[in-house]
Amino acid sequence: MNHQSMMLKLFVTALVAVFHSTFLTFFLASTACAGNKVTLAYVSDAPGSSVAYWVANDAGLFKKHGLDVDMIFINGSTRSVQSLIAGDLNFAGAVGTSAMNGTMAGGDVAIIDGLVNTLPYYLVEKPQIRSPEDLKGKSAATHIPGTSADFALRLALKRFGISYESIKAVMVGGLPARIAAVTTGQADFAVVTEPGKILGEKAGLRMILDMAKLKIPFQFTCTVTTRRMIRESPDMVQRMAESMVEAVHFYKKNKEDVMRIMQKYSRGQKRSVLDGTYSAYSELFVEDTYPTLEGLRNTLEVQASWDPKAAKAKVDDFVDLRFVDEVKRKGFVDTLYGKSRMSKN
Repeated sequence: MNHQSMMLKLFVTALVAVFHSTFLTFFLASTACAGNKVTLAYVSDAPGSSVAYWVANDAGLFKKHGLDVDMIFINGSTRSVQSLIAGDLNFAGAVGTSAMNGTMAGGDVAIIDGLVNTLPYYLVEKPQIRSPEDLKGKSAATHIPGTSADFALRLALKRFGISYESIKAVMVGGLPARIAAVTTGQADFAVVTEPGKILGEKAGLRMILDMAKLKIPFQFTCTVTTRRMIRESPDMVQRMAESMVEAVHFYKKNKEDVMRIMQKYSRGQKRSVLDGTYSAYSELFVEDTYPTLEGLRNTLEVQASWDPKAAKAKVDDFVDLRFVDEVKRKGFVDTLYGKSRMSKN
């Protein structure tokens, strides 16, 4: 072999080695990225209940915490939890009742954080009801039993010592239908969230009760995953928990960025609605994202009146607190907000 042939062989060998090394590096990087790929469902396109997930995605917080999130819209918590149980998702945003019902139905799921731990609902009506006592004998436009709107009504009545049987519940569905039921005289009052309150006021309705001010513990918004995911990929679950803590912080500190994100996902909702929702959720979002165990107990107590499984269930059946506990142990919330806080019992 002459010198020129030998140099050519060495060059080709070196080129192959470089290609192999580059390909291996790319393959390992791709594998690592794929290993951090997860699917998450958000359950509402109304501004408010799903906004923390929108913020985590669009503000780059999932990526910051090493997650490659495929975020999809599934209308309603019950459907998202069903998809989670079926193995179609890794995580889902949900109302606590849906996660609890999924568990009591045999699903292997757990709540890993709590974003909103009270009832962000209002009672609105045509000006005729002067006090909660006047609700007796009146008809309420609400949602089907087991939904957060249904629980909101039941828990509010319980707070005032009014039995659910003393009012007439009219199951009419979503916010627009509930507002329409009151304005047309089909019902005397309605249970609505912030956007519904604003729409109702424009239609001439009056707010008679702000349930958030009652601070009734209730797991309104939380992140749910499977216990299999927790067993097999606890690091991924921890990353999700930390992403949501930072999403809440971002929401509270960056109003205009959040308003743009809300407008995108809520399909161009009016500024007045977004402003009201932003202000409400700035107060509602829990900084340390710790679930409300008292709220879960309240839910079980109410649901036990028609569901024997709820009467036998325990709060520990529905939560896995190790991830929010780890967030607290690391002082992550303190670092974000730059302030000391008392240890949570």
